[in-house]
Amino acid sequence: MMKKVLLLTTGGTIAARNGEQGLVPDIKCQDILEMLPEIKGCFEVDSQDILNLDSSNVQPEEWQYIAEIVTENLALYDGIIITHGTDTMAYTASALSYMLQNLDKPVILTGAQIPIEKMFTDAKRNLQAAFAAVNTDIKGVAIAFDDKIINGCRAVKVRTLGFNAFESISAPYVGEVYADGMHV
Repeated sequence: MMKKVLLLTTGGTIAARNGEQGLVPDIKCQDILEMLPEIKGCFEVDSQDILNLDSSNVQPEEWQYIAEIVTENLALYDGIIITHGTDTMAYTASALSYMLQNLDKPVILTGAQIPIEKMFTDAKRNLQAAFAAVNTDIKGVAIAFDDKIINGCRAVKVRTLGFNAFESISAPYVGEVYADGMHV
């Protein structure tokens, strides 16, 4: 049986296009899903565009809003994936970890260093890792990035340009994607 997943978008580089003053979040959920045809046969996916922000503009009010959306929908899905900008993703993941305690399902944040429509993007691979985390029933809030699954309250952004932008502080990774699948 296919897992039922809710994809929520909040903006960030993953969903950005070139604007007059640099990158601007502009790509919607449905467009992102169309760029991941391999997901269609493996998951039943619903989607909602809930914010459209550069993550440097994400504040505690947005954390509360995201937590409310997750809480309202979690019973209906096997997992929730949230696309987010990398600048404040670790803060959002940590805040959600404390706002959404004792989760028995995955709530996975992911993003990208390069927009999904650009050559050499890491967005598709990060999204695939997020779906793999849902598929393996990783519980709680986590970040999927660079083939690693990091506990939401242990993640920190340590690199601004590298694809390995996030590290787990004082804890092992929750999971890692290898050629033979997710290792938890």
